[in-house]
Amino acid sequence: MQNKYTKREFLKLLGAGSLGIFFMSFYKFDDLLDDDLLLLTKNDSNYNQYRKSFNKRIEKYPKYIAICKTEQAVKKAILMANDKKLKIAIRSGGHSFEGFSNIDNGMLIHLGFMKNITWINNEIVKLEPACLLQDIYDNILPKKRIIPTGSCGTVGVGGLTLGGGYGFFSRKYGLTCDSLLRVKMIDCKGNVLDSDQDKDLLWACKGGGNGNFGVITEMYFKTYKAPASFSSYRLKFSNLTESKFIQLIKLWFQSTNNLPQEAFSAFVLNGKFLTILFTNFKENHTDFEKQFSSLISLATNYKKIPNRNLATALKSYYGVKEPIYFKNASAGLYQSINDIEKGLSELYRKVASKKGIIYQVNTLGGKINEIKSSATAYPHRDINYLSELQCYWDKPEQEKSLTTTFEEIQHLLRDLGNTKQYRNYPDINFPNANNSYFGNNLKRLQELKIKYDPNNMFDYPQVIK
Repeated sequence: MQNKYTKREFLKLLGAGSLGIFFMSFYKFDDLLDDDLLLLTKNDSNYNQYRKSFNKRIEKYPKYIAICKTEQAVKKAILMANDKKLKIAIRSGGHSFEGFSNIDNGMLIHLGFMKNITWINNEIVKLEPACLLQDIYDNILPKKRIIPTGSCGTVGVGGLTLGGGYGFFSRKYGLTCDSLLRVKMIDCKGNVLDSDQDKDLLWACKGGGNGNFGVITEMYFKTYKAPASFSSYRLKFSNLTESKFIQLIKLWFQSTNNLPQEAFSAFVLNGKFLTILFTNFKENHTDFEKQFSSLISLATNYKKIPNRNLATALKSYYGVKEPIYFKNASAGLYQSINDIEKGLSELYRKVASKKGIIYQVNTLGGKINEIKSSATAYPHRDINYLSELQCYWDKPEQEKSLTTTFEEIQHLLRDLGNTKQYRNYPDINFPNANNSYFGNNLKRLQELKIKYDPNNMFDYPQVIK
């Protein structure tokens, strides 16, 4: 005869271990609503709401979605997955380019409600993994503090940090993960691990932790004094030709070779239209435009917005908030234009041939270069530029044509010798993907996978194994 328990009694029993798991089969999971945990199946009306990710191109259907509000809820979900022999995917913001933060027929641990921000002191802040960048900025900028995160407002800090994380402030303060001081993680057995007692864990989470080892529930960050203002310089070039493109990209690489650490730049080719962005948060920058004066003279349009309020300026870069159809991927990490120069003509022709394809190069360097490649799981410390290939469409039937050209560009860049890639911009088709992401640090990460998750409970197509 079935025993009767209240939901709270049941979850208390569940937290006790295998005895609680045994009774799980007597209950409908969609009835298990508690203060900290909600379990959904495909029969629940709000299943799709929590299943869908930012990329409408990718559809995955987990057997269960465990919506966790607390560390204790995460432990319960992991114990259940153990009992049911389910693989686990982990979601904080849901922006994974290849949908790695979801899973078919396994358990999705959804951390979307774990968004608390707690100040430890005037310089250290504790963030839960689903804190969105826009919410973090809203909290820390009034305190005149900053973390070197990205610019997309709806990205979760968990996934961003665990894969590295870069943005306008990285050349001055390093990657997002370089400001990470401490983490707490629930492992495959439901144990709470603290990096203060396990230095391997902190090392791995600085660029190598995306869904590989366990569920991160707390992240402690060092913050920095926020700049007083933020200046931007936007150059636009219309109706490009192949020769004009080659001239401009060479000038851009020259212009960005010795940027001040407070500056950032992006080169964005969209069809036959080019946008170049420079930003600078250094207070005294009266001669900054000399850095790229050769580009200004060639621009179709040039707009300068100096000394804006930082919070206001950042909001203009928050980007699209609603899910869209897209395919984005890392397109190589470059030392200089030498890494792509031989392929520039073909690169331009392919990007210009299809509306919706974008090729972008962003500046790295600065503080990022000053840290040894073995000091964190993120290995590409000697790299000065990060490129990204993007394509966007409105209707599913447009996908094949665009992604075919997308893959041709990828092959072109790979044939030029560009095999180093950024883990936060993954692609399912990268050959030897984890070698590309982690380089010489992969072996240590594989050893830590055995240490933390020997049975590969946390799984996705490019998980560290």
